[in-house]
Amino acid sequence: MNNEEALDLLKDIVRTETVLGKEQLIADKLATLFSAHDIPSEKVIYSEGRHQLVVTLEGAQPGPVLGFSGHMDVVPIGEVPWVYEPFAAVEKEGLLHGRGTCDMKAGLIAQVVALIRLKEEGVRFKGKIKLLITIGEETAAIGAKQLTDLGYADDLDGLIIGEPSSLDVVIAHKGALWPQLTTYGKTAHGSMPQLGINAIDHMLHVLNQFKREFDFSTFSDELLGESTASLNVFQGGNGANVVPDKCVATIDIRTVPGQSHEELKNAINHLIKNASEAIPDFKGEVAYVNDLPAIRTEKDHPFTKLAIDAVKKVAQKEPEVKSLTGYTDGSEFGRAKKDFPILIVGPGDVRLAHQPNENVPIEQFFQMIEVNGQIAKAFLS
Repeated sequence: MNNEEALDLLKDIVRTETVLGKEQLIADKLATLFSAHDIPSEKVIYSEGRHQLVVTLEGAQPGPVLGFSGHMDVVPIGEVPWVYEPFAAVEKEGLLHGRGTCDMKAGLIAQVVALIRLKEEGVRFKGKIKLLITIGEETAAIGAKQLTDLGYADDLDGLIIGEPSSLDVVIAHKGALWPQLTTYGKTAHGSMPQLGINAIDHMLHVLNQFKREFDFSTFSDELLGESTASLNVFQGGNGANVVPDKCVATIDIRTVPGQSHEELKNAINHLIKNASEAIPDFKGEVAYVNDLPAIRTEKDHPFTKLAIDAVKKVAQKEPEVKSLTGYTDGSEFGRAKKDFPILIVGPGDVRLAHQPNENVPIEQFFQMIEVNGQIAKAFLS
């Protein structure tokens, strides 16, 4: 598969709308493509219209297992008008424009094409390559969770995730813990608040206690900086003349390596318990709508050095070794039964992810295909 054919494939995939769902449309296309190249793939059904794909390329001899991974879903286009139609895959001045070009269909298709080229070239290697093509990364990495729970990552010895990094090598990213707090009260007329129980008042008590008891600046990582917490959702009340009987608040906590999610959850659960003991008629609960740990691979790890060398060879540049504040499917794949290094290397500028007028440099896409091939050859030599 040459570069022109690879670009045509990427355009087709960008034109396939998979906004927070319908990933089966892409999974079916890629399964047909791999079958045409005699590369085995297995569909893993998450739900109706949402199929994942696990692709395996076997080497000539037993050996290590190298993983690649990319997701098929994209976020909505938003309300701001785009210069080019978001799902038209418009090529202009060396850039491919469209929703998902950067995050992360270019990264995914660069992995797909790399496997096909290795097969076409008859490259002999030890071990195997597994490509884990996921759904739902944008919604708490639900697809990667399913594949990990089913054991598809248990045999990996290294994993490359093709999220946009501008061909730099990302060795770490923060985790995400999102407690959703709910307090319940009793409705009453606003002129007679003494007859009701104000759920917002109770929520404010919990949130004030949260601020007093948690100091996230004490958790820090040299690459990722400090852990953070941000109150990003607050919903309560139906009118100025009605005592609210329900209030919901969601906090976005971003964690760093070594910060225990279990300890955080226990402490937050304790906040609710204390409030129920301290406040008459208090009723509240907490659910965790996202729980993804931070990941990190050391800068001097052989896998990191191998990826750096591959980028140097192909792109003729010294890649920056850096981190991300957001999470990836790597948080879920990191729960596999054995430890293995996880890196993020892909085409495109991560600052364009989820933005209007998202695009990816076509030359970076072509280079990433070669980088993936170089990583595979070096790791499985």
